[in-house]
Amino acid sequence: MYNAAMDGKLHLLFDADGTLYDFAETERRALSRLFGEYGIDGGSRPIYEEGNRKCWEMYEDGRISIAFLSTERFRMFFSRLGKDWDPEEAGNRYTRYLGEEGILIPGAEECLQALQGRYSISLITNGIGCVQRDRIRRTDTGKYYSHVFISEDIGYAKPDPRFFSAVLSELGAEKESCIVIGDSLTSDIRGAELSGIDSIYISFSGKASGKATWSVSSYSALLDLLL
Repeated sequence: MYNAAMDGKLHLLFDADGTLYDFAETERRALSRLFGEYGIDGGSRPIYEEGNRKCWEMYEDGRISIAFLSTERFRMFFSRLGKDWDPEEAGNRYTRYLGEEGILIPGAEECLQALQGRYSISLITNGIGCVQRDRIRRTDTGKYYSHVFISEDIGYAKPDPRFFSAVLSELGAEKESCIVIGDSLTSDIRGAELSGIDSIYISFSGKASGKATWSVSSYSALLDLLL
């Protein structure tokens, strides 16, 4: 079915976590495993999440590296718990456990299958490189992507326009031919806005964004828009 709104759009730039991959469940399993090894009560998770959120905000702002983030979030967590455990060791374990959990959001692969051949599909992610590569391999989803762009490799993180400039340069594409698709207003949608690229905000809870070009709440709605 011809969609006039998508005329000239050739490249779909999909975010990974929360858009195609179920990071919430991946994180839950990895943290549960790590907490069990350290004897940490599950009720302490909000303390970890507070520090983790702050670290990701600093990373998106370009204030810290992904390597620093991986350790710093556990340094903050252990400090709040009053423990002198090694945060680098904990960070390395947690990173490994994340990579061992390849979980797609239900319907994600069917969505990619439907779009394959109609568009060139790339993955754009701020996630830790080794984690993302392991999860792509475990879910056998690499076959859908023409390129996988990881901020750790590029040297800039979403929403920095330099991240998107690097993506466009590698693709040999104009911004008018691309659409960013993601669930994060601060990295995906903000990054697209700063770079002059159209965007689709996908929120499975039904939220909409005035900053995105379009908003959808399901893969079926996404396919209705794109096909």
